[in-house]
Amino acid sequence: MMKIKLLLIVIFCSCFSSIFAQNEIDKSHQRIPELFGHKFLTTSQLKSPFISTNLLTDIGVGSTSLIKIPGITLEDGRELFSFQGKIIYADFNLQYQQQFTNWLSLFVSIKMAGRIGSDLSTIVADGVNTVSGGDIGWLIKIKETEKFYLSGSIKANNLIGSFIDVTEYIEDIIDGDPYLRLSKKIPATSLGIGLRGAYALNPSYGLQFNAEAIHGESLQRGATDTYYSLGILGDVDLNEQHDTPIALAIGYSITSTPEVSMNNRGFSSQYIGKIGYSGSDDYELGLQYTFYKVNLKSVESTTAISKIMLGLKFYF
Repeated sequence: MMKIKLLLIVIFCSCFSSIFAQNEIDKSHQRIPELFGHKFLTTSQLKSPFISTNLLTDIGVGSTSLIKIPGITLEDGRELFSFQGKIIYADFNLQYQQQFTNWLSLFVSIKMAGRIGSDLSTIVADGVNTVSGGDIGWLIKIKETEKFYLSGSIKANNLIGSFIDVTEYIEDIIDGDPYLRLSKKIPATSLGIGLRGAYALNPSYGLQFNAEAIHGESLQRGATDTYYSLGILGDVDLNEQHDTPIALAIGYSITSTPEVSMNNRGFSSQYIGKIGYSGSDDYELGLQYTFYKVNLKSVESTTAISKIMLGLKFYF
């Protein structure tokens, strides 16, 4: 049923694309959208609310803090076969957004995320986990004033989770399971709606917020789930008052999306910082730092993760 809904949305998007493709868009305005003279930074967690044509790419790496993998505890309290190590994370996001009118855009995204242990012990404990896929949807302007901008989004998501669990495989061998599988691939299709907003305090300072709910298949086979994301971001453009083409942003988001939690359910609080170049009217360039925690069932612990992401966004 979910796949049928996804197909209908894709057909709906294609039909609307052909209808609005003939509409002429005013190209005379500045390519990077502004509110009250302020240009807003974009992060991988908080998506821009503005109707525009652009191409966004993010690529990043990170790792957990040092984690301890428990071993066997003897009667005298000694512990054997315990290990320490880290888990490495990698992310890649690519999104193209096409403006059709001053109130409607179509966006298409591709995303990949993965995690793997930094050594043999953490690979055995946590396995190799990847999530790949993308989404397609509409961004619709709801309200625009001199300082405030609000838009809504509707999208269809399709993800494939690939999980190699060495520990579970060994347990299945011991239990005599006749259907042994080292690798599991789980597809997940879902539908989501959201709100995106921006408010310019003045030409130097601005605020953004995102809220999103997604319902559909989860990355645990045979189950459905609802995922939520909520975030806020504040930024300052030093180019306006100090003629320094640097923008700074700091924000917070809470999310339960599979790209973050992988196959482990639960919410993660993300703390975001970004420094970007603000001297261009055609593109954004910035370096983002993200800190958050996830619950890794494989090592039975809550682990802190630090990521660095390089972002580049072109406006057309």
